[in-house]
Amino acid sequence: MTGIKNISTTLIIILCFTQVIIAQHESMHQKINQDMYENFSNAFATLDYDLFASIHAKEMIRISGGGGEIKNSKTYLDGYQKRWSDPTQKPAPIDFRLLERITSDSLVSDRGIYRVTYRNDAGETKYSYGKFHVLLKLKENNWKIIMDYDSNENKSIDKKSFDTAFPLSEYKKYWKQ
Repeated sequence: MTGIKNISTTLIIILCFTQVIIAQHESMHQKINQDMYENFSNAFATLDYDLFASIHAKEMIRISGGGGEIKNSKTYLDGYQKRWSDPTQKPAPIDFRLLERITSDSLVSDRGIYRVTYRNDAGETKYSYGKFHVLLKLKENNWKIIMDYDSNENKSIDKKSFDTAFPLSEYKKYWKQ
């Protein structure tokens, strides 16, 4: 009977420990998704330059695969500040889905697909898609972009690409442990 008690106690400890680890992973992914994707999306939806700038590290580099450009943080962010300060600029909501996430204690590599939604003057909805790769660094308890690369892969990224990638909430499908 003592052996069964020991096995039961051990199983309970293992189950509790497993639940703690699962909760920690969930919390980490929620924090990354909030700091990066929710703030990025909110900035695009509201044309909030300050919010947008706050998710980028000062040493960030921006690489536009389709445009063949590499920009430093200041040049990249100045472009958004100018664009979003134009009173005729309309919000263009952006949504993200992930293909892969690799994490360490202070760095994250995310690859995924984004979709930007535009409404033209006739009220028609148009979409633009691209593939991205960001590197995030934990700075003062917030995840900041240190490298941002995107490309439409010669216009091969589309709705199917977006739909095939995983929703942010499904980290167990895209996270490489």
